[in-house]
Amino acid sequence: METTEYFIYLLSCHLNATAPKGEKRMDWQQIYNLSEKHGVTAIIAYEIKQLRSEFRPGGTIGAWFNESFENTIHSHRARLQSLALLISALSEKGIMHELFKGVVLRNYYPFPELRIGADADILIKPADYLAAVEALQEKGFSEKLIESNHAVFLNEKDIFDLHTEFESINIQSKIYFATPFDDISNASGYTYKLKPVYHLLYLVSHIAHHLQAGGASIRMIMDLDVIIRKYPEININEFLMLSNNIKIGKTAETLLAFSRKIFNTPVVLHFTFEDEDTRPLFEDYISTFVSGKVFGKPDTELQENGKKNAAGIILNLFRRITKPKEDKVLSEYQLQLMEELGIDSESI
Repeated sequence: METTEYFIYLLSCHLNATAPKGEKRMDWQQIYNLSEKHGVTAIIAYEIKQLRSEFRPGGTIGAWFNESFENTIHSHRARLQSLALLISALSEKGIMHELFKGVVLRNYYPFPELRIGADADILIKPADYLAAVEALQEKGFSEKLIESNHAVFLNEKDIFDLHTEFESINIQSKIYFATPFDDISNASGYTYKLKPVYHLLYLVSHIAHHLQAGGASIRMIMDLDVIIRKYPEININEFLMLSNNIKIGKTAETLLAFSRKIFNTPVVLHFTFEDEDTRPLFEDYISTFVSGKVFGKPDTELQENGKKNAAGIILNLFRRITKPKEDKVLSEYQLQLMEELGIDSESI
């Protein structure tokens, strides 16, 4: 098994709670580099501990994995205390707040303490923004950034990102998520969380937003996997209908199919990567997601050259979903995908 394949295999073992098999002559330096880039070093370290001793990395690299494992667990405990303080600060002032993305998703992982996050995302109503800022200041949170509708706070080393609206890929998703405290969320006191199908919808929209900029990461796909495993009652047909409503239906379908392919995500879809036309697309997906970073930023020239290069990546990803009659002729499926991601085929 080559290095990238083994890296993904170890992540799949973690999600599926299966014991990994060892591989001799593995490039553990490269696996460590991939783990750091994608923010999954502690998860890989855990899976390494499940290997027989003769298959584990030793020396400096083994020590790096062990150190990351211990530090991640320690940081998780501190982060939970900081989050509890933030929730208390907002709740005491009667401020409704919504938790989303990593701060919620980590609880769906086999070992939540191993799923790292650079920050915790909190959504509040625009009308409550100033009161929320004051509430956190009163509790001793320090300001890293204060803008008219967005703030970043620190408590010790923990970072909290205070939003007044959800990120959106298009006008349809902006409208759809404009009232998050209504029927798309569940509440416990003043603390809200998106209902599972809507959280999944937001995650796919978030990945599409990053693909639009030219980069996404493997951990984003892991997040799709864990929410589907946590909530098997999610109606995938309903989810795909909602995705179509916000104009990202094709993107959603291929992303879930990709998750199923690499992680055995328990989801039933019509689209697969198993036929002759779509099998090469799987390799393109692997290349794009592995080259991304934990926060979905591309590794090389994509970031420098902007959207035109992003468009080229998207075209490479989707060009073989159906066979065009000529190399430069795009299929209807391809055109729909590119339209969803805001890519103009004429610009390529």
